[in-house]
Amino acid sequence: MKKRTNDIVLVATVTILLTIGLIMVFSASAIVAQERHGSLIYFVQKQVLWGFLCILSIFVFSRLKFQVYTRRPLPLFMVLISLILLAGLFPAGETVNGARRWYDLKIGSFQPSEAAKLALIIYFADIFSRKGNQLRDWKKGLLPHVIVFTSIIAFIFMQPDLSSALMIVLIIGSMALLSAIRFKHVLAGFFILLPALLIKMYTNGYQFNRIFSWWNNWNNPLGSGYQIKQSLIGLGAGGFMGSGLGTSKQKYLFLPDSHTDFIFSILGEEFGFIGTSLVLLLFMVILWRGIMIARRQTNPFGQYLAIGLTMNIVLYGLINIAVVSMVFPTTGLPMPFLSYGGTSLLFSGITVGILLNLSRNSSEPVPAVEMDRRQMIHKKLMISG
Repeated sequence: MKKRTNDIVLVATVTILLTIGLIMVFSASAIVAQERHGSLIYFVQKQVLWGFLCILSIFVFSRLKFQVYTRRPLPLFMVLISLILLAGLFPAGETVNGARRWYDLKIGSFQPSEAAKLALIIYFADIFSRKGNQLRDWKKGLLPHVIVFTSIIAFIFMQPDLSSALMIVLIIGSMALLSAIRFKHVLAGFFILLPALLIKMYTNGYQFNRIFSWWNNWNNPLGSGYQIKQSLIGLGAGGFMGSGLGTSKQKYLFLPDSHTDFIFSILGEEFGFIGTSLVLLLFMVILWRGIMIARRQTNPFGQYLAIGLTMNIVLYGLINIAVVSMVFPTTGLPMPFLSYGGTSLLFSGITVGILLNLSRNSSEPVPAVEMDRRQMIHKKLMISG
């Protein structure tokens, strides 16, 4: 077996996405920044800072000793810290649009659900790899971990943050499907969560209106359907080649959240089908490299962890594209590496850093010819010695 180095393709892909993100945040936010804060660079200068922290986190987490991630107390400790942070939102969190999802850190906002998501990925990678067939027993093997999972999901539900809760369910669910858990138990979990999801939507008028406006978008194009209508106009106006960098009309206060959740629409308007296809291709490259890293792991923990981290990035990207193009209802999920937002960028960097760590600590078989050559050299050295 021979050791691998950092996945250069993954590093290059993330670097390109970060670069595109900084350019698009400046282009999409300049008008809003000037209108609200009197400075064209108000948002992009913060994004540059968070981008630096993203790159730093990639470097740090890719260089940590792999044993740090495999230590037994770490996953449970991370989950407990996440629960404390989520619970602390209710007395100390910042309220935005009726939801308590962030801590105000003055230099930016911190969203604990991002930390909770990473904690659960590491926690269940440990559980799935260590417990194995024990998880086929519902009461003794699986139930304690289901309680841990539902505790975090419940706190995120109560913020309320339905979209983040659903994303965590999808990510952990994709890991569970590859584990020893019975398929009927995974399926039962989804059916149990479904009524809770429906009740939450119907009791929260804001979330129900999002679903209703998506389904009946064209009935109220100047009201609840306004945002998605402007998003589609932006995507359609870009055509094949786009109108050119900085020439978007939707960013002139026509499209709300143009530099955050709907930045992909501005990208489509300015760079057209070519630009949006490039970004979609880059996320497919991340999916490909993540699967390859998972396949090369020599232990189950690394395999589960690589799959969970890869899905964390790729699912967010794909669902954001689906929302902007009206395939899914508006969710409020950012586009990884592109959307303005510190917490998302920081934890995306941590995710990539751990993936690179897995890449560096994976091995691949040495080809037979190369092995024969090495053995021959070894024999010669022994004889000459």
